[in-house]
Amino acid sequence: MTNRVAHSKTSDFSLGQNNEFIAEFGRQGGNPDLLQALIENKARMVRVVAIARGDETPKGYALATLILGDDFISHEDVANAYGFHYSDEQVEAFTDTLPDEKTLQWLRSNGYMLVATPTTDTNLLQVRDLDNQLFYSKSEGWYTESQHTFSREDVVKAGQWLMVRKEPYPNSCSKNWGEQQKLLTEVEYVPNAPEVAYAVTAYYKVRGVYLLKGVYVRTSSVDAVGGHVDVGGFDEDGLRVGSCWRGCRFGCFGVSSARK
Repeated sequence: MTNRVAHSKTSDFSLGQNNEFIAEFGRQGGNPDLLQALIENKARMVRVVAIARGDETPKGYALATLILGDDFISHEDVANAYGFHYSDEQVEAFTDTLPDEKTLQWLRSNGYMLVATPTTDTNLLQVRDLDNQLFYSKSEGWYTESQHTFSREDVVKAGQWLMVRKEPYPNSCSKNWGEQQKLLTEVEYVPNAPEVAYAVTAYYKVRGVYLLKGVYVRTSSVDAVGGHVDVGGFDEDGLRVGSCWRGCRFGCFGVSSARK
């Protein structure tokens, strides 16, 4: 790549390509360490090589797939897994609202998945109905009782991109709810129970990988007695849904996070 750049004429690149390529070298001090930095960052390598060759940088879904790999689950993936039929307006909205490259890189660096939500607003009981074999309680369960309104009122919003961390927030286990809140950055929030349950089960449905295996995460959903709903322990027996007091500290209980 170095030889290609060194022997290229200015006319081989547009002004914008020249400026971006020069800026990239400048950010690295113009030294050979750039090569190693590019090797360690696939998306950045593709971008710089594309500039050197005069090619187009990947965009849209291709860029999201390049950066996130298996952690990008498109509406097509979800539709194939669940038999959903998105409207033309929803498909267009997914394209228009796909996170930009900077956000995609942030998601990758912070262990997030990017997943398309269902065609309609979906509460926890409806998330379970998408494939009840992926839940420990297949039909009943404490959260089906009428006093626990969160299971019907909290929803995954339809036709949107959901950005959820795949594991408990770093260093959030063995902390109470208040201590866990202080860990989140200004661009993050705690998602509700159906959002986490949907993201985790959709990931398994599409990728065949159990997330939150042996661990649990608190969500923003609250049960009838004020306990925060937790989700996790996902394995062959299914995803567990529980609840614990805000003051509880357990070694296997962390907190979930989503990107705003």
